[in-house]
Amino acid sequence: MLKLSLLIPLIFIFTNCNNSAKMETYLGVNSKEITQARDELLHTWYPKILDTKDGGYVTNFEYDWQESTDQTKMLVTQARGLWTAAKAAQVYPEEPMFRQAADHGYKFLIEKMWDHERTGFKQYVDDPQNDELHYKMTYGNAFALYALAEYAKINQTQPVKEWVQKSFDWMETHAHDPIHLGYFNLIINKPSKADPNYDEVTSQLGWGSTDWKDQNSSIHIMEALTTTYQVLPTAQTKARLEEMLLLVRDKMVNPAGHLHLFFTKDWQPINHADSNRTYIMEHLNFDHVSFGHDIETAYLLIEAAEVLYGKVDDLTLPIAKKLVDHSVEHGFDEDYYGLFDRGYRFEKNGPIEIVRRDKVWWAQAEAWHTFSLMHEYFPEETIYQQGFEKMWTYIQTELMDKTHGGWYAAGLDENPESKTRRKAHQWKGAYHDGRALIQVANRMQ
Repeated sequence: MLKLSLLIPLIFIFTNCNNSAKMETYLGVNSKEITQARDELLHTWYPKILDTKDGGYVTNFEYDWQESTDQTKMLVTQARGLWTAAKAAQVYPEEPMFRQAADHGYKFLIEKMWDHERTGFKQYVDDPQNDELHYKMTYGNAFALYALAEYAKINQTQPVKEWVQKSFDWMETHAHDPIHLGYFNLIINKPSKADPNYDEVTSQLGWGSTDWKDQNSSIHIMEALTTTYQVLPTAQTKARLEEMLLLVRDKMVNPAGHLHLFFTKDWQPINHADSNRTYIMEHLNFDHVSFGHDIETAYLLIEAAEVLYGKVDDLTLPIAKKLVDHSVEHGFDEDYYGLFDRGYRFEKNGPIEIVRRDKVWWAQAEAWHTFSLMHEYFPEETIYQQGFEKMWTYIQTELMDKTHGGWYAAGLDENPESKTRRKAHQWKGAYHDGRALIQVANRMQ
């Protein structure tokens, strides 16, 4: 029999070995792989995207990270670049480069993207349609607010807080609906509805009617208000955050477990299910099941509730779970090998058919990190850990560019041409995949 004096050190060694083994993996994935992927991704984008000549961030890069000949400066891209830099500055406080990148993006946003004549952030720095319609998009302005609020966490000076307030006030004054609540997305300031070209020009913007409200804008307004309330905790920001949480949760989520995409101003969903298949397919942009947005919204609902109430409430968590479970049931390829882009239920009691098989990078990122979040709340349900582990395999195999760095725009199994397509463009920055890797790395700790 071992003496007690010998047994205690052995117990200590055994316990520490077990703890060490646990630290090496997270939900079945090598922990070092995750932190390494986070570090490589963020250092691939920054400081490369800083435009030291014209300000802001470079938008377009080819597959091998050579700058494209054409460049656009869109509000959403610039705001996401600022948000990601500000977030990275918190991850790497010892690296001044990320704080400098955030300062750089902030300066461009408030000096070049803000419309100093008509107020509000412009969708593009140079935008002929803005000159014709004097329009703004709440979607883009929400991302600007989101970025400024995140930046205020690393730069707590009064001018930055004033810009957060100023951005919030613009949305409150120009986009908020005091009657039916929520926000309109297309804000047309020029009274030109009598112009026969008015509808044609507004339709080219691609966001439906000016009288509609939409899911995509709404979830990102809620996202922006969640961060805004953290740095600007006023009664008004709290009221708007709770308003958006309730609207997204109670009005936008279909009883079947997915989101409607567009709504009338009084929240009646735009639904083409009673139309023929040809009409549905021709108008798919305004009515389909977006699996990526459903899973992303689950995360954003939980985050909003946690910030608003201190913990996720008993009404919000089941809805978030329902959104994830619906996508698990209908949206994934076999054995979690990627999440498809779009589906549609053509018959009332029929199956949801996949109508777009692309596995876009952002949806895979949102699904992957949301699985880890759902596992925290429902550890007894194995589907979330399985999904997390197998989605990581998919991301590594089909999305990560091991030669040039970064992620492809879509999984190579469905879109092999993504290998030589642009690594960055006006709708593709480091926001989705960067956020996912940061969130998971934080949860591992």
